[in-house]
Amino acid sequence: MRTHAQEGRPRSARRRVPIIPLLAALTAPAAASAQGAAQGAALFTQRCATCHTVGEGDRVGPDLHGVMERRDEAWVTRFITRPGEVIDSGDAVATALLAQFNGIRMPDQQLTSEERSALYAFFRDCMQKGKGGCKPSPAAKMGTDGTPEEIARGRRLFEGTEALAKGGPACFGCHDVRGLGVAGGGTLGPNLTFTFARLGERGMRPALAKLDTPMMGALYAKAPLEEEEQYALKAFLAEASRDGSKPRADRDFFYLGLVGALAVLGFMGVAYGAASKRGLP
Repeated sequence: MRTHAQEGRPRSARRRVPIIPLLAALTAPAAASAQGAAQGAALFTQRCATCHTVGEGDRVGPDLHGVMERRDEAWVTRFITRPGEVIDSGDAVATALLAQFNGIRMPDQQLTSEERSALYAFFRDCMQKGKGGCKPSPAAKMGTDGTPEEIARGRRLFEGTEALAKGGPACFGCHDVRGLGVAGGGTLGPNLTFTFARLGERGMRPALAKLDTPMMGALYAKAPLEEEEQYALKAFLAEASRDGSKPRADRDFFYLGLVGALAVLGFMGVAYGAASKRGLP
């Protein structure tokens, strides 16, 4: 039996379907998958990119494009977690990989189940995008892998002899690095000779991408570094860190005074010579 309230309810109200919750339910898995792939991409850059690529060919270890299709997920998990045990068990695939890559054994990777899931989501996302679809950004390359040309460009960008694409100021105005001329760079900021050694690859990349200290944030908010510039500077600073000797003090007034004195003496010598030729006392 219907109640009075049910009799009085408009028919359209009884048939209304909650569209927004339904759409949210349908799109949530896709959003979660995209988020997982993004987290996996960051994890791959931090933990795997030194030895592996995804779609760019073998490196120290195999190219991992399509790895989730070539191998069972349980096998991938066992190999990532305990590669030595899998090899020593006589596993045919692991033994073949060991031979193919010159006997180099991958170290155990202490990843949580959430991290492994994100990494696998990244691999599957790359497979859907096709080979080359997950090519890392230029800034993701290891700073220690810089070519002489990339290191030289980083030095030019640091010194300001090559302008930054978006018009930001050169690092030289506030910072110094060992070997930048007699007078060196600026002293408003810290000496950056050992910055790469201190921060490492994991810290250097976000530092150059964000430039979010109070002063740099104001200078580069509207003129961020392009990814190629970030990498060139990272490669230059990685090269500067290789020499373990102590860098020059930030304020080396002796050299500045010496250079200034020589310049003044040289000018006086030229002026005196010119006056002598004219017969002036």
